[in-house]
Amino acid sequence: MQRNTKASYTHVHDLAEALHLSEAAYARAREIAGLVPQQRDWLRYIDRFLVAIGAVLVIAGITAFFAWNWAALGHMAKFLLIQSGVAMGALLAWRFGLDALVGRVGLFATAFLTGILLAVFGQVYQTGADPYGLFLAWAVLIMPLAVIGRQAGIWILVQVLLNLTVIFYYTQVLHPPEGLWELSQLLGPLMWLSTTVFDSTLASYLFVANVAALIVWEIGAARGAGWMQGSLFPRLVAVMALGTVLAPTLVIIVAAGFDSEPRLSPISPVLFVTATVGCLYYYRHRRPDLFILTCALLGIIMVLTSFLIRHMLGGSGSLLALAVLVIGQVTAATWWLRGVAQQSEEGA
Repeated sequence: MQRNTKASYTHVHDLAEALHLSEAAYARAREIAGLVPQQRDWLRYIDRFLVAIGAVLVIAGITAFFAWNWAALGHMAKFLLIQSGVAMGALLAWRFGLDALVGRVGLFATAFLTGILLAVFGQVYQTGADPYGLFLAWAVLIMPLAVIGRQAGIWILVQVLLNLTVIFYYTQVLHPPEGLWELSQLLGPLMWLSTTVFDSTLASYLFVANVAALIVWEIGAARGAGWMQGSLFPRLVAVMALGTVLAPTLVIIVAAGFDSEPRLSPISPVLFVTATVGCLYYYRHRRPDLFILTCALLGIIMVLTSFLIRHMLGGSGSLLALAVLVIGQVTAATWWLRGVAQQSEEGA
């Protein structure tokens, strides 16, 4: 092991085996290396977890309260309660500061409740605005909070709202749903949202929006922005970008062509290959991230497996061969990811 190398479980384990340490000595070595969480660490994690869960429960309680008592509440009571929540969140952010956990949670609650306020305003006054207008206005209004707060949570909310804006504008203005997309509305909003990306054109728009946000984030992280060093935002956006082009690619493979469904086009497989290659290169050599690499490999396995299922002959022999091929793909991906993890630890 090189000098000044950050201690890791792999390094300590290898040294313990080489020196034939006992279990007690091995446990002590982990403590000296700082690999065993201390009591203060557990208390800090529990404190953050309880604050975050408390904020989520408060927001969920406010939403459930309006859903249950909507008809019995007057207009002024509705606005007063929601605006009180918005003001309370802003007050917490001002009182504790944007660097404190309570302040960050308060600012996020303010951003979230802003959308509920817009929805209540539209319901009370029957503005007749389309859903994409609601999500776009929500994103624009909380953009200053995202810039000021410099936290991934609000930026994730903004990115989700922008994705919803693109989806609803495309499906309500440009190309209203028909066929499979229209029937999927009967299965609930989540099912409908998941099937909308089967449209190659819409998937391409969402892919560009998510990749642009991911590139901007990675540039900021590379330039040393401290609040952009986290992995939550790039992981979520990378999954969204990969998923939007993976779904139509799988449909193309299953449909065995582009003519069977007019909403499909070759652009989806091209974007999927481009995104996969880009993720495998960047998050392997430039900023290693096992989660994103795993998602990219999972997409490759799904595409190859779907292709094999489409073109393999029937019978029990084909099923056995398919099972062996899937196991082989998973094994190869696991072996490669373990190698990447070990190299990242050694280079840390």
